[in-house]
Amino acid sequence: ETSSLCAGLCTRGYYCPKGSTSPTQRECGADGLICRTGSPEPQLIQVGYYSIGITNTTRFFQRPCEPGYFCIDGIKYQCPVGTFGATSGLSTAACSGLCAPGYFCPSYPSPPSISRTQNECGNSTVYCPEGTGNEPKAVTSGYYSVLTSGMAVDGPNATQNDAKICPKGFYCRQGIRIRCPEGTYGDVEGLSAASCSGWCPAGYFCPFASTDFRPNPCLPGTYAAKGAAVCMTCPASSQSRASVLKTFQVLPQEQVVKPPCTTHRECCFFG
Repeated sequence: ETSSLCAGLCTRGYYCPKGSTSPTQRECGADGLICRTGSPEPQLIQVGYYSIGITNTTRFFQRPCEPGYFCIDGIKYQCPVGTFGATSGLSTAACSGLCAPGYFCPSYPSPPSISRTQNECGNSTVYCPEGTGNEPKAVTSGYYSVLTSGMAVDGPNATQNDAKICPKGFYCRQGIRIRCPEGTYGDVEGLSAASCSGWCPAGYFCPFASTDFRPNPCLPGTYAAKGAAVCMTCPASSQSRASVLKTFQVLPQEQVVKPPCTTHRECCFFG
C-alpha cells in the first residue's frame, strides 16, 4: 500500500523535491527565498517584502515592509537619514522621498521617519534644507535663519530652511537679524556684534540700520558728538550764526574756507 503523503510534509524553512527522505531535506536558501510547509521548491519573495525564519537560510514567511523601511531581496532596512517612508511595501532606498524644507527626518540609530514633516526644525539658531537628516544645521555666526516666506525676526518660527549672511546695517546673533543700534553703523556684511562696525564719528549722525556715516554730516548750525543718532541744533543765542554766514561769502581764490565746526556743543559758540 502507498500514500501520496509519504511520511509527511516538508518542514517550513526547507524544501523537499521529489524523492526526498527527510522533512528537512534542503534548506530554503537566502533571505530572498521562502519555503512554507510542504514546499517542493523555494519561492521568490515579493518585491517590497522581507522574509522571516529561524535562520537566514530557513525562511518560511514573508511580510510587507512597514512604513519607514524599504525591503530588497527579502531584507528590511530603515529609510536613510533625510528621507521618509510613508507607506508599506517600499522597495528602494529613496523610500517616499526627501524630508521637507524646514523639517528634519532622522533614522538609524533613531527610529525611521514616516512623514515628510517628521520633526519641525527648531528655533532661529538652526535651519533645515530639504533632506535634512538626524539633526538640524546650526546657523553660523553673522548669519540669520529664514523661512521660504520670510525672515525670523524674534525667534518664534520653527521651520527655517536656509541661512543668509547678515546684510549691511544689521548684525546677526542666534540666527536673528537685528538692526545696528542708533549711533552705530554697519558697512560690511556678516556682522555679529551689537557694536556693528563702530560708533558714528563726531559731526555725523547714524539712525537705526545705518550702513555708512558719510552721507549723514551735521549741517551748519548743528552738532553731534561721537555715537549720535541725530544732530542737535545750536542754541539760538550762540554766535555760530555769524560763523556760518562767513562760509558763504565770496573770498579770494587763494584763501581756504575752514568748514564749520559740528563735532561738539562748543562749536556753537566758538565755531
